[in-house]
Amino acid sequence: MIQNERLQRAIKALLLIGLGFFLYSKIANGTLYFYISERYSWLTMIAFIGLIIVGLSYRRGPDAQDHNHHDHAHHDHHHDHNHGLTWSGAFLVALPILLGILVPPQPLGASALATREINIGGADSVMPSVVRRSEQKAAIDRNILDWVTAFRMSRSSGERFDGVEANLVGFVYREANQAEGTFWLARFIVGCCVADASPAAVLVRSSLHGDFEDGDWVRVDGRFHTEVGAQAPVLMAETVDLIPAPNQPYLYP
Repeated sequence: MIQNERLQRAIKALLLIGLGFFLYSKIANGTLYFYISERYSWLTMIAFIGLIIVGLSYRRGPDAQDHNHHDHAHHDHHHDHNHGLTWSGAFLVALPILLGILVPPQPLGASALATREINIGGADSVMPSVVRRSEQKAAIDRNILDWVTAFRMSRSSGERFDGVEANLVGFVYREANQAEGTFWLARFIVGCCVADASPAAVLVRSSLHGDFEDGDWVRVDGRFHTEVGAQAPVLMAETVDLIPAPNQPYLYP
């Protein structure tokens, strides 16, 4: 237990304000969206404001604090508890901040696909909003999620994909048994946070000899080709260009 009341208040204020500004820094530099959906950023902003307000409340003078403490002890002396801060408790609160500073933030990528099943259009259900958005887009403007949705819905709509042009951005992922010149172009779909993230991907075939490694972000321009017995059309690449990772690596349903 930290015996000095003034030191306790200072540490509590520092931890709460520090945690608040840590959350704000993640919003400001965009790395917060490596972990949660961008639609929930307002909740994080509320948390930031709340932490700052509570942290500043510990800056009250020692007389007010001591008076409240003594008044509480006088009326509730029979309760065997206290709200004092221990060094171990302070460390546990500070630990997320320390880890967030020391460990560089990284979005989900190719390494996370090893334990996940790739969605190429065989999902059991598709959100109506995603279907509507996909149908309203021109083919050249569709992203990977839009195409996966279109493949899924083609069973009922009868949509055909042979020769349809696509321009897609994603990261490269190769399975151990994939043929040379074939790779998955993938992105993660996030509903709430990375805990519910699922990968969606389009199979790409390319005769181009680009030096692309798993996890590299590329832009693929090509046309779809439907193969007999395939689960989904294959994108026959005409160009494959290495690009920087986008600021927002995920897609949202």
